[in-house]
Amino acid sequence: MAKKHHPTQMDATRRQLLAGIAGGSVIALTGCGSGDEAAQAAARALPDPQDSGIDHIVVVMMENRSFDHFLGWVAGADGRQAGLSYPDRDGHRIATFHLASDPGYGYQGCGKEDPSHSYAGGRSHYNHGAMNGFLQTVETPGDHFPVGYYLADDLPFYKGVAEHFTLCDRYFCGILASTFPNRVYMHAGQTDRLDNAFPIVQQAPSNLPTIWDLMAAKGLRARYYFHDLPFTGLWGAKHLAISRPYAQFLLEANAGTLPALSYVDPYFAVAVGEEPGASRDDHPHADIRDGQAFLNQVYNTLRASPNWERTLLIINYDEWGGFYDHVAPPLAPISAAEAALGNDGRLGFRVPCAIIGPRARRGHVSHFQFDPSSILNLIRWRFGLGNLCARDDSAANLALALDFDNPPNPDAPAFDVPTSTLGFGRECTTGLPLGLPLTELLNLPLGELRNLPAALRAYVEHNAELRSLLDLATASGFAGSGP
Repeated sequence: MAKKHHPTQMDATRRQLLAGIAGGSVIALTGCGSGDEAAQAAARALPDPQDSGIDHIVVVMMENRSFDHFLGWVAGADGRQAGLSYPDRDGHRIATFHLASDPGYGYQGCGKEDPSHSYAGGRSHYNHGAMNGFLQTVETPGDHFPVGYYLADDLPFYKGVAEHFTLCDRYFCGILASTFPNRVYMHAGQTDRLDNAFPIVQQAPSNLPTIWDLMAAKGLRARYYFHDLPFTGLWGAKHLAISRPYAQFLLEANAGTLPALSYVDPYFAVAVGEEPGASRDDHPHADIRDGQAFLNQVYNTLRASPNWERTLLIINYDEWGGFYDHVAPPLAPISAAEAALGNDGRLGFRVPCAIIGPRARRGHVSHFQFDPSSILNLIRWRFGLGNLCARDDSAANLALALDFDNPPNPDAPAFDVPTSTLGFGRECTTGLPLGLPLTELLNLPLGELRNLPAALRAYVEHNAELRSLLDLATASGFAGSGP
């Protein structure tokens, strides 16, 4: 596959070692993590994959949060929260602030704009590396949502992970763009689009090869589990056979029959009649407490599973969601086809990434540079899979963050994460001047959408994008499930 080369691209041998695909080799890691961590990893090789103690890999991808915004409080991590300020469109410096304690924002940000996270918006935020443009894409005066942050007590699941497992502070999303391109990256290690295909002109199903193709070629069992919106539907009916409702994931984990590879997606609340605030995916305007409860349910299900002692759970986010972060993302290799789309090869901003399981380091922050292809390289390494994308040899294998120096530690403490049967999120049209019933808003022509207030327009566009995928998936034979 043709690749676009950047000045920082490393020679082929070092790239293979870094990816960890060259079995039994000592890993060369200069410049890829903190000095201490890189030195420790350079002194050892990854084990034979069959001796890794990992037979089940579970990947959960949440939505639209940056590292500083969500996890800047983590001890030992390169995070920044209080004390920063960013210019708004009028040149005023706006200080970063705690969202949960501000009644105008709380756990949802109802009535505020869904912060820009488009390809163009990301480059405004990046601002040639100055990392100071996060309020430049906000249209509504006084809306400072993008420079707010949450603390440990707001995120009890991650508070537990920080104490007992591993968080990564150099995990970048695959592309500095929106949801669809980044979720394609999680399945394929590359993308065939730079946006979410809005206005609603249905793109043809993707024909990019995926990790599911590699698993099938090896004869290995793999499943994609979803609630109401299957992102495997971006490939039409191709991956229908491996796609299952989330309830089946719970059943198989409880029964000890997990496949070798599982992807688990949250509830996106895209069904007709759902209003802002109903999702459990962390995408604004979801209540982040619902996202914490969902992640804790996945964790509790796995730690009680007969498969737990040989399971690795990885949680990441598709993209930054327009929220501030202080670390400039680097460039990464891309294919010639992706370069032809107009992608400049810039990774997206840092997002949360958690590594949980008996092979995870305890109370640890990994400083290795990772991205979604790092997860794909871990999967390829563990199951002996073939090549997938232009980053096969450049993205550091996520296995480098695992603990192979000690026996697996199956201890899995319970986390004190509140739950709510009906969900914490309230109907979030409060503050949005709807004017029309929601169902009518979703069917407005593009010209009329442009005249809506910014906060309402962003919500309607987001829902319409997801609806277009749901329509494709439904036409391809998918059936959804509930929250």
